[in-house]
Amino acid sequence: MVNSNTQGDAANPMGMDGIEFVEFASTEPVRLGRHLEALGFSAVARHRSKNVLLYRQGSINFIVNGEEVGHAHQYAQQQGSGICAVAFRVRDAALATRYANERGGWEVDSAPGVMELRIPAFQGVGGSLIYLVDRYQDHSIYDVDFVWLTGAEAGQAPPLLNAVDQLVQRVQLGRLKEWQDFYAHLFGFRAYPQSVAGESLIESPCGKVRIRLETAVGERGEGGREGLHAVRLLAPDLPAAAAELARRGVRLGESLTPDAYAPRVLHTLHEPGLVQFEMASQAD
Repeated sequence: MVNSNTQGDAANPMGMDGIEFVEFASTEPVRLGRHLEALGFSAVARHRSKNVLLYRQGSINFIVNGEEVGHAHQYAQQQGSGICAVAFRVRDAALATRYANERGGWEVDSAPGVMELRIPAFQGVGGSLIYLVDRYQDHSIYDVDFVWLTGAEAGQAPPLLNAVDQLVQRVQLGRLKEWQDFYAHLFGFRAYPQSVAGESLIESPCGKVRIRLETAVGERGEGGREGLHAVRLLAPDLPAAAAELARRGVRLGESLTPDAYAPRVLHTLHEPGLVQFEMASQAD
């Protein structure tokens, strides 16, 4: 551990400090990797013993898990390409784990391999996992579990996308408040005061993690499948990013009207059968 060993204060009981990575499970990991590269990401490290790649752009870490066994494989087989895990940065993973257990969190065995770090994990929405990571400064988890690819980040152009703005989670009809309470109870998230019918935006006490909870509705109007559905990314120069992504063949959805939580222009970055991404202008 390289961070403060003091537990979070009352307002930030888990000592949260942002998102370390988002992990994707896919039955088509190579295709997903190519899509990420089209979005400006680069593969910078490979897992020492697994078919897992780390993609990076700006402060964003995305992990593409192409293993044919384990949690990510099972997730992909059941739900297709999707977000199978998210890692929250915390000041002290041991203390945060103990706090989550005391609050009724459902800890699961992350099943580390030989010579791998054991990263605490808790059950999230739709079979996904929530990891707690306290190695994210000088000596990170990637220095232990991954091998850096030579020259991967050398001479990179300025990022088109530089941060995760929101995770988008779909919830079943009538369960919006239940999931608000889940994140508030375990992690201290707070809901934005603005309200939109069928959705809610919640923010971590550190102010670095936002999750948009939206009601999932199936084709016949019934409650749809719950899960982490999309990632909204920030572009420091949205018009330039949109033009460059279009030049690369990325399908940009029509410009959406600004949401109720931030007056910013939005685009969807669509590739059929893969994870959904959204792109937003940097907050003023």
